Amino acid sequence: MVCLNRHIRDFTDVTKQEITHIFRAIQGLQLLLDEVYHPHGYNIGLNQGKNAGASIDHIHWHVVPRFPSELGFIDIVGNSRIAVEGLDAVKKKIEEKVEKYLSKEFFENF
Repeated sequence: MVCLNRHIRDFTDVTKQEITHIFRAIQGLQLLLDEVYHPHGYNIGLNQGKNAGASIDHIHWHVVPRFPSELGFIDIVGNSRIAVEGLDAVKKKIEEKVEKYLSKEFFENF
């Protein structure tokens, strides 16, 4: 998930500078996830407002790596899940690479 430092509820309130920074962060996350997990695709999305599926009253972007062996729609709707890797293992892998893709230099060299 990627969010702004300031609290914003509407995408039309995001500044040009914030848009550039957010989308560079999304690029960095994709590069990081590509290196660590090698996904076959991504869903990148923003839900704005409760009726659009936003459960938190501020805008943020979801960066979801996708794989061909994932569960289908029925499995997800049926609230079934397969945990392939624990959250602690995911966190460790991301922390080991985050400085490479989301450092000050990464944003400045854009």
